[in-house]
Parts: sequence; C-alpha cells; structure tokens
Amino acid sequence: MTHWFTIARVLPQRLGLNGSTASAEILAMTLRQMGHEVAIVDVHGPADAPSTVDIVTIGSGSTSQLAPAATDLIALVRLFQRWKDSGAAWVAVGMGWDLLGESLVTAEGETVPGAGIFPSRADYRDGRLSGEVRGLDFAGRECAGYINHVGTTELVGEATPLMELQGAPEGWPKGEGLRAPGLFATRLGGPALALNPHWALDIVTEVLASRGLTPELSDFHHRVESAATRARALIVGRLSSRR
Repeated sequence: MTHWFTIARVLPQRLGLNGSTASAEILAMTLRQMGHEVAIVDVHGPADAPSTVDIVTIGSGSTSQLAPAATDLIALVRLFQRWKDSGAAWVAVGMGWDLLGESLVTAEGETVPGAGIFPSRADYRDGRLSGEVRGLDFAGRECAGYINHVGTTELVGEATPLMELQGAPEGWPKGEGLRAPGLFATRLGGPALALNPHWALDIVTEVLASRGLTPELSDFHHRVESAATRARALIVGRLSSRR
C-alpha cells in the first residue's frame, strides 16, 4: 500500500553549503523506491511551512550566513516545537545542527540561542577539522565522508555520538555527530547520506515504524549501498596512504 510523506527542507537558500540540502532528496528517493509518495516542501518562513511533516531536514552554511539564518529561524521556533511534539524526525548537517541546538558561541564569543531541538551546544571559538574522515558508527558500520568544521560540539542529555572517527587529529574529539530518538545530526558534508545510505535507511525505518510500517528494500537500495561501499573504500584507501 502506498503512503504519503512530507519532508520539510528548512532555509535551503541560506543553509545549503556543499550540497547539504540533498538530505531531503536522498530520504525522499529512499522512501519512493519503497513504493511511497513523498513531497518536499522548502520552508523559508512560516508562510511556507506545512502544518504537519514527517521529516525535517536542515543543511549547513558559511559563517556569513550564521546571523541571517539565526534571525530567520526565530520565526519558526514555535512551529518547530509543534513538529517535534507531533513526532517528526529531524536530520541536520553542520551549522544547521548548531542552530537547532541549545546554543552556539560564535568565533567572536557571542552566544546565539538555538532552537532547542537538538540536545547539543556548539562553540566556534577554537579548533578546525577539514578533510576526508572515516570511522565506525554506533552499529559498528564503516562510515566515511568529508568534514570542514570550525569549533566543537558538546552533547547533552541522552544524546550519543553518531560515529567514532578513526585517526582523528590529536586533541580533536573522536565522537562525531549525534543520534537520539527522532534526531540525526552530522558534520559530514552534504553527501553524507549518499556515502552512508545505511543512515538514510535508519532514518526512514524509524519514520515508517511511527506509522506501524516496515521498510521494503528493493534492488535500488542494494545497488545504492554497493556503490556507496566502493566510494567509501576509495576514501579509506586515500587516508591509509597518507599515514
């Protein structure tokens, strides 16, 4: 039986660095290839926002977009809380994650209140990690991608890291990303779900379960995983050759 799902893509014009708006398309395609119908709604302000959604995605942005994006999000905070209370799943990348956290300290030391969706606090005053990375996620699966991030993030409450980086620079936290019921966040660039489609399946499986449904994998999903496995192997090979 075909079911309908709505994905809200928040501030895609401001928070779409490095293809991070693609999370919405990847999740939509994952669901469509299971036989479901999916609508992606770009949300630039309250007037664009649907009353109910199944998944909310938000991407990353450059530092020049931090202040205007934070301002735009103020008008959406109450709506976000309604979506969260109704059981929507949240998928965030980079700066979008930080702005939906509890707070963000800028490089200049200014504290920006977050939307309070993710149990995390970001601090941009120190540290930078840029380049390809690899690691094992919470389920022991090989993961890889590209990070270009300034600062650090503290997880609070029951949130746990999405993955543990292998070979991270000395002094840099090994934990990357965030996972909690209904919440997924990562610093890996926009193609994170394409390079690691098992994460997309995790998110979709949780959304389906909220309706009493189970995922039905097709040849498409197996082909995507096979291609991603080869792509991750190339990253692992490049990282290994640099040691």
